[in-house]
Amino acid sequence: MLQGSESPYFQTVKDLLRYVDQGLFVIPNFQRGFEWEPSMVCDLIESIIQNYYTGLIMGWNLNHSFSSDKQWDLLWGVKNNNNKTNPSVAILDGQQRLSSLYYAIYNPDIYFPNRNSFYTFYINLIKILNSEFEDCVFYKYGKSYKNWDILREEFKNEVKSGVIPLAVLSAKDIKLTNQEYIYSTEFDEWVNEFLEQNKDKLPNGLSSLSIGNKVQSILNYNFVYYSLSSERDLPDICNIFTRVNEKGMRLSIFDLMNAFLYPYDVKLRTDLWKNLEYDKLKELSISNMPEYILKTMSLYKQNYCSSKYIYWLVPEQKKVKLEQGEIFIVKNGQEFNQLWKKAAKWMDKAREIMMNTGTLDIGAIKPDFIPNITVLSVIAALLWNIEDGTLDNEFKTFLQKFVIAAALSEDYSGSSDTVMSKDYRECKEWKPGSLPSRLANMHDEDIDNIDFSSVKKGSSQYKIILCLLALNGADDFFTQRTVGTIDYSKECINDHHIFPVKVKIDKVSIKFESTKDSILNRTLLLDETNKKILNKKPSEYLSEMQKRNEFNNDIQKVKAVLHNHFINDKAFEYLQNDDYDNFIKERESAIKEHIKKILFD
Repeated sequence: MLQGSESPYFQTVKDLLRYVDQGLFVIPNFQRGFEWEPSMVCDLIESIIQNYYTGLIMGWNLNHSFSSDKQWDLLWGVKNNNNKTNPSVAILDGQQRLSSLYYAIYNPDIYFPNRNSFYTFYINLIKILNSEFEDCVFYKYGKSYKNWDILREEFKNEVKSGVIPLAVLSAKDIKLTNQEYIYSTEFDEWVNEFLEQNKDKLPNGLSSLSIGNKVQSILNYNFVYYSLSSERDLPDICNIFTRVNEKGMRLSIFDLMNAFLYPYDVKLRTDLWKNLEYDKLKELSISNMPEYILKTMSLYKQNYCSSKYIYWLVPEQKKVKLEQGEIFIVKNGQEFNQLWKKAAKWMDKAREIMMNTGTLDIGAIKPDFIPNITVLSVIAALLWNIEDGTLDNEFKTFLQKFVIAAALSEDYSGSSDTVMSKDYRECKEWKPGSLPSRLANMHDEDIDNIDFSSVKKGSSQYKIILCLLALNGADDFFTQRTVGTIDYSKECINDHHIFPVKVKIDKVSIKFESTKDSILNRTLLLDETNKKILNKKPSEYLSEMQKRNEFNNDIQKVKAVLHNHFINDKAFEYLQNDDYDNFIKERESAIKEHIKKILFD
């Protein structure tokens, strides 16, 4: 039961999620919603399986006047149609963790937040029982919702693999409606068959009971729960909420590694980073670039790059590996220094590929246009892995498709250590003729389902379209200067509007206000050109373009320039007529066809 006194105590996942499902837990409607990425959900559950500390849950006990108010929202996926009672507790800290666990375990019939797919989360029991916790939790997604009946049939067929949907923890026995499935005879029979089929892969001494307890330990995990009294007034609560959600000055991984490495004569900050020989890498002005170099080292040496793996790079740290016994990942300070220099070298090469505009490069002509900084570490580690091989066109094609597919998926937009590690392990197994696994699972319809009219500035999907424009040779509208052949260090090129936002268009538009800042109304233009078209309708500045010396009144030359901006003949006609709605519809079609051609041809 939830206690009323202001003191910390323990609450199990099972009890907390029961309160969530009953609608007793709510969040203030001024608080941000559920924003975690699927990979972050996996990381949380992996930590719970290992019984790591995962933070404090803080709740404010509501008195009657507040609980009956309308200023609360249920957590993501909870239905209120069965809840006839008022909420009891407002969650001030812990919403993301509770929502993540609720979505993974209760499997609500709702898209994952900010995605157009249903996500299902699984555990790999063989990995867990062998204490191999990295990637022991994973997810699958699709357009159709999988209820427990569907998951149960899949689960029953996964005896050999040991894959269990986390929804098993909230499911009921189909024979006894009030009995939890994990206590059912059917689950017990599955576990016994699993033990029989996998005895060569599992440690000795396991039993049906011990495995059942291992699965149930997720529900039995204890969060530290801090309860705030209902006697506190709202200003006090708001002050606490603000302080809890403020970003504090925390030591970064780089700061900690700098301290840990000092005794081994490794001067990470004052020597290795300050004196880095790759000036263009430093000129990216990415504050945590040193940390990405460390992640590159960790990927190359260990296949993983989360913080706990980075700390294994400190010299003389013994690590147990099943096949090798106790080993040192890095033997001494001298080896660390050598690894750092190698990692920096390949990070700079990854930067070149990312920012160049050759046929098989990525085309991020400015640092702000790089779709995901974190993917640089994956590329660098892959290049390092084949440093004695040949960086031929087939492998560069593979890398280009991988980066585009990763940007479109937006999997790198949140905490991406798990995604980086998984992609690196899969991509380093590349062989001629193979595809990145994320691309092998992507089809035409996945591209068709992306709503580019809602893709706004800053997202990886937005940035990758800017990259594709650069690769497509999108010459400036007025000067015909080709992207990538001039110096952009002074910010003389940017992503500008095609239909200027300050000009009133005579033609009625339904979509302009909601989509004017989307990627469909943006392209790469010189700042000087943007100033010339800023207060003109497309029909006006197109007429001016045609009269310029560069075009000599040749409409076909104008069309040719616009084609490279994914403006085909139909879109050009709509542009001439100032028909915004049909223009963005046609341009979206052209962008999607171009993406499909690159990825699937």
